[in-house]
Amino acid sequence: MKTLIYAWRFLTRAKSYTIINLLGLAFSLACCMVLIRYLHYELTVDANCIDSKNIIVPLRDIEGNIYPSDNPKPTEKVNWGISDDYIIDRCRLFTLENENIIQGEVNYRTRLLAADSTFFHFFRYPVIAGEAVLDTPDAAILTRSYARQLFGEKNPIGEVLEYSGKMLTVRGVIDRPSCKTSWDFDLLISLNHRDDWRQLNIELMRVLPGLDLNEVNARSNVYHENVYHEQVRYRFITWKDFYFEPTVADKYKSILHFGNRHYLSILSVVTVLLFLVGVLNFINLYLVFMMKRTRGYGIKKVFGLSRRALFVEIWLENFLLVAASLFVAWVLVEVTQSFCVQLLGETVTYTVFDLWLSVGILVLLPLFTSVYPWLKYGYNRPITSMRNLSSSRMSVATRIVFLGIQYVITLSLIIVSIYFKRHFDLLIETSPGYRTEGNVRVELAHETTTFGLDAAYWERQKLIREKLNECPHIDFWTCTSSMIQQKSHSICQILNDRNQSVPMLTCYVTADFFRLYDLKVVDGQIPEGITQFVNQQMVLNRAAMKALGYRNREEAFVRSETPLWISESQSGEIEEGGTSLMPVAAVIEDYYPGHLSEGIRPMAFLVGPEFWMGHTLIRAKEGREKDLQEYLRRIVKDMYHTDDFIYERLKDMTAQLYKEDRHIARVYSTFALAAILVSCLGLFGLSLFDIHRRYKEIAVRKINGAQMLDICLLLSRKYLLVLATAFAIAVPLSVVFILNYTEGFSVKAPMDAGMFLLALLAVAVISMGTLFWQVNRAAQINPAEVIKRE
Repeated sequence: MKTLIYAWRFLTRAKSYTIINLLGLAFSLACCMVLIRYLHYELTVDANCIDSKNIIVPLRDIEGNIYPSDNPKPTEKVNWGISDDYIIDRCRLFTLENENIIQGEVNYRTRLLAADSTFFHFFRYPVIAGEAVLDTPDAAILTRSYARQLFGEKNPIGEVLEYSGKMLTVRGVIDRPSCKTSWDFDLLISLNHRDDWRQLNIELMRVLPGLDLNEVNARSNVYHENVYHEQVRYRFITWKDFYFEPTVADKYKSILHFGNRHYLSILSVVTVLLFLVGVLNFINLYLVFMMKRTRGYGIKKVFGLSRRALFVEIWLENFLLVAASLFVAWVLVEVTQSFCVQLLGETVTYTVFDLWLSVGILVLLPLFTSVYPWLKYGYNRPITSMRNLSSSRMSVATRIVFLGIQYVITLSLIIVSIYFKRHFDLLIETSPGYRTEGNVRVELAHETTTFGLDAAYWERQKLIREKLNECPHIDFWTCTSSMIQQKSHSICQILNDRNQSVPMLTCYVTADFFRLYDLKVVDGQIPEGITQFVNQQMVLNRAAMKALGYRNREEAFVRSETPLWISESQSGEIEEGGTSLMPVAAVIEDYYPGHLSEGIRPMAFLVGPEFWMGHTLIRAKEGREKDLQEYLRRIVKDMYHTDDFIYERLKDMTAQLYKEDRHIARVYSTFALAAILVSCLGLFGLSLFDIHRRYKEIAVRKINGAQMLDICLLLSRKYLLVLATAFAIAVPLSVVFILNYTEGFSVKAPMDAGMFLLALLAVAVISMGTLFWQVNRAAQINPAEVIKRE
């Protein structure tokens, strides 16, 4: 108890150093806790999944087109599936991201998941009302938020919904788990609701722990030709890894969420660097505490102070400082919560992990920060401790090295943040090669198109088309199967007349598609007036022509290894198109079909008739987008008694491509500023001690004629040298990191001397500003008063 009182008394006596040290550590801890909580949030996705390590998802790869699939059956050529002997349980699912349900007379869009009754054998969800079972074909389970949207505060159990011409009965309402989940559905229904879902399903399999997944992938992840003459292979991954699977992350719009391990690795590095800055600053300032009482420690050692007792005293002081800093850090986390949501793009709720994080910091950090001071002073002889160690070369060197490391980290963070800001600016300012202004994508129909459509649907579609043609806010519009930005463009093997094959992004579009986006035709002419799919014609971009080895359009004849379209002839026979050589009708200028860093890609366009059930693409007249949106809202309201429809601006969709780049730039900029703040607090504390210790020297120099400038240079020279050395180390470290990060980028911002000098200037100005008050005060001292006091 006496030791605790002594520790508290000393900390309150050295108020200036205590406050500086506390604030520096609090800022560092607050930043680290924000990032650690977010990393934990991402790394514990689907914590509600039961035995995620032994749940397997098959990924089917057909000539580069990769989708989750079901467990393949063995064939005569290859056994590429998982044997039933290893499978304990399985669940098939169908994801339908933009479906329509009817409640009363009102249409609602829904993210629908159709699943086996075993779904809840794989995932746990809190049940709010009713029961979570899918034991009948008409069973439906709503999420809490969707139930409130449909029924308000009314109890939805037993209510009837209509989906695809069949009735559903609400059996239960579930809430979202406390963890983040991959699934983000509104409505869960039984797989037995329909016999034919007309799309590929996803199969989850719980397998025995003894299954060797590497052995399964060794024989299944090899291309083999299927009955349709396609190259197919399978790869199996655990559900734990599915969230971070990059090959399928771009295949879903909203019902499945995916993470990015690379992004989390970057945040982890930032967390470690910020922690180091804070801890080094804390230890450095605590050593200043220790220097003010080295003689006291020497006297105590003479009277029998043991190393153990010394460690307890040091640990108690560190514990009190860490506890106070942790409290301030949590206050900062709470105050900046809304800002952090904008910064990281996620709302991280409080969980039991926060308690364990606080306990871990309280237990481990004081131990960690106590080790070096204890080693430094615990093994000194009493006579050595009783000397004035604050002026020893070893003590000064230690403080300078710690400060230098802080500067290296701070400068590195600032350099990288400046580069990422430049890279992000380059991405959003570089033209993608097509027009974005005024272009929108809309989905007005609410009918479920998956299972066939009645005459009423076609009548409503006809009326919608008439309304679009009459709209005074529209330049022109078209319906196509493909958009200019599409998450899941098909990849087809396109061959030239020499049978050389090139994988290409393949789009199904209309002639108006090229006019809508102002895509420049460099050779030939876009075919117009095509009314039959059997008459589709081929258009390539420059990159495709180059990849196929053609210099001009007249010599270009191409085909596909697999059918590009299937149609029915007048005689009723099924015809496969695109497998025979066909001429290239036109060549267009290259554009970026996705993220600019992925570069230009070879692309093939099948130009055909309008596809009514595809994407409705509209170019609004200049300045009339708001009027257009309101006009479309009235159409939907009149036909479907709802305000719910999809309206996406191409400009916003393009910006969304760089959401992650924006986050990275903001994260580095924000936490680089935090590192500057912590480093400057440390610099302020160290300079406060060092400059005050040199008052007698300054007085003597002033008596001997030293001017204001001489004093300023004397007091600042050491810190400027530390900054210059740190800059020399930080530059190559930052360059190596940036080069590794951007290694696979086709488009990336250049590095120049300006970004490095800007980082140095920023840190130098802030650091010298931190020193200025103390240096100016020291330079204006009265030598007579100082010498008299000394």
